[in-house]
Amino acid sequence: MLSDALLLFIVLAPGLVALTGLFHKIIGDKIVMYATTGVVLTAGALSLFQLFAYAAGVGGHGGDAHGAAEHGHAVTQHIITLMPWIHVGDFQADWAIRVDTLSIVMMAVITGVSGLVHLYSWGYMSEEPHKARFFAYLSLFTFAMLMLVTADNFIQLFFGWEGVGLASYLLIGFWYQNKAPNDASIKAFVTNRVGDFGLALGIMAVFCIYGTVEFAPFMEALRENAMVTPIAFADPAPAREVIMNFLGYRVWAVEVIGVLLFIGAMGKSAQFFLHVWLPDAMEGPTPVSALIHAATMVTAGVYLVCLLSPLYEYTLVAAGMITVVGAVTALYAATVGMAQNDIKRVIAYSTCSQLGYMFFAAGVGAYEAAMFHLFTHAFFKALLFLGAGSVIHGMHHEQDMRKMGGLAKFMPLTYAAMMVGTIAIIGLGVPHTKLGFAGFFSKDAILESAFAGGVEHVAFGQMAFWFGIVAAFLTSFYSWRLIYMTFHGPRASESAHDDHAHAAQDAHDDHAHDDHGHDHDHTPHESPMVMLIPLGLLSLGAIFAGFFFYDYFVDHSNEAFWAGAIYRASENHVLHARHEVPEWVIYAPLIVTLGGFLLATMTYFFNRGVGKRIADTGGPLYSLFYNKWYFDEIYNATLVRGAAFLGNIFWKADKKVIDGVGADGMTALTLFSARRLSAMHTGRLYHYAFVIIGAALVFGALMWLNAGGAN
Repeated sequence: MLSDALLLFIVLAPGLVALTGLFHKIIGDKIVMYATTGVVLTAGALSLFQLFAYAAGVGGHGGDAHGAAEHGHAVTQHIITLMPWIHVGDFQADWAIRVDTLSIVMMAVITGVSGLVHLYSWGYMSEEPHKARFFAYLSLFTFAMLMLVTADNFIQLFFGWEGVGLASYLLIGFWYQNKAPNDASIKAFVTNRVGDFGLALGIMAVFCIYGTVEFAPFMEALRENAMVTPIAFADPAPAREVIMNFLGYRVWAVEVIGVLLFIGAMGKSAQFFLHVWLPDAMEGPTPVSALIHAATMVTAGVYLVCLLSPLYEYTLVAAGMITVVGAVTALYAATVGMAQNDIKRVIAYSTCSQLGYMFFAAGVGAYEAAMFHLFTHAFFKALLFLGAGSVIHGMHHEQDMRKMGGLAKFMPLTYAAMMVGTIAIIGLGVPHTKLGFAGFFSKDAILESAFAGGVEHVAFGQMAFWFGIVAAFLTSFYSWRLIYMTFHGPRASESAHDDHAHAAQDAHDDHAHDDHGHDHDHTPHESPMVMLIPLGLLSLGAIFAGFFFYDYFVDHSNEAFWAGAIYRASENHVLHARHEVPEWVIYAPLIVTLGGFLLATMTYFFNRGVGKRIADTGGPLYSLFYNKWYFDEIYNATLVRGAAFLGNIFWKADKKVIDGVGADGMTALTLFSARRLSAMHTGRLYHYAFVIIGAALVFGALMWLNAGGAN
């Protein structure tokens, strides 16, 4: 493990260097770019070195899990306390850095991808006039994500959670002068607030029931089933058996807390019902898509569920909810991805689908497989996004795949990188061997675990397996569709590019920066080396990450590798049971993957007009997928318009009743009275004398009458 000083550098330096963006007018854009890129690349190198050194140390002990953690009960972690934060009675939360296997993996993923995104942005954003602001936002995002994954309490986690929400809002809406990015950033921010409300309630429930917001005592109580004395809502009981009053019902506290915390994860990781923000987030620059939607923010929910394995090991409803939502998301997003024509939106829905795999893996108890797919997905999804950015850059900011075609000969290196990413995401590999790209090892481990979970009577395990199999077929289909439409076949006519060049700035990513120096030569071209180097490095990860880390994450050395960071209620679990699944289960992913490849090849390679005819026909199924199951339309018709209707009613009530009778009414009465009284101020002495005499007579008469009445 690295020294405390180097660990602090990894976590804190990106946040400190982001502050250079405030002084860019003094120090210049280049200094900000050099500083942020250098710091994050250094943090990435250190984090990757730490991960490999840690894995080598585990391997050096021969995979002996018992020396590190017996059945996952002893947690091997290192805490670096920075300073006290909130100390009020039992409410204790410090600024601290938690270093265990989970945070080591996440630090490597976050800083590794972020460093390459910083480097890539030197080429992609070369014509952007506000480069310092962009690079400062990237580093700020990286810092917030690192604070999230190294937190040792819920409050610090919530700080990082909201920090990445803020940074993503700034990055998605980076081109705030245009309506589409503004709308997309607001949509992402508001949708995530829905999920964050559930997360906040879950954290409050943890404190009320278990009297702490720190991870260690909370999870230790669950592991040991220790007696707890809730602050509110429940009576003293063993930690796993606390029954609380919730909305008038008596329910298990672990179930309520598990569901509430998962709602937060649903928002951040764009799961079904709360997924609508992620595709629209493509309005941000392509490097932002790679950073936010590949390896970092959208995986925060998966990380949270795996971190809280001691909680979800003892839930049925919450774990079942995670499984169902994940499986439905995997299938739903794959269906929508088949019908999209924007190259980045296809990859965005692919992200949504892959996140579904991670969640249903965690739901059936295969937390290690979920983290493994999170890890491998970071490489090939960042590769696909940055490869798409290279295509967009080479096509002069065109994103519609229908206007592409034949780009392989113009962009051979980008084509090679996209092929690697495609083969990795479809999970191509040979069962019972170590021959396969990264996605093969992690996705097959998830599907086998889901099937084993169904056999072991894990809730909805079988459903998740079959949904995952269908999604794997669709993933292969739309991934090869993207390759064929973009890189093969005849190139789109030059008129399409001419139309694009003279069109007004459209609502898509990168917003046609022709006024920043394009030469208006619309021949496709390869990207500069500063953009190709990250593609090459990510390609290595997409090829070898699964092969190298398979044993550590999910196989023989996994218990020693995780060292208690992931908890198991018993020795017999789905990750072990997956080795006993029938042979057809092992070969099913390969069969459907090849099936998707053959269908896409027949449709978009040998018969390129078939796909266009299907789209032009626009049948009900195609319309459903193309319009994203009409979620935006349904939400606009119900939630958005409903909220606007209620807001209008309350606004009118506030204006006419509260303001009209209250503040505005009293003001009007005061003004009316003042105007009438001011008419008496004539400035003539005899008028005032008359009033004084009249008043004296009136008061005198009243006093006389009062005195006479007394007698």
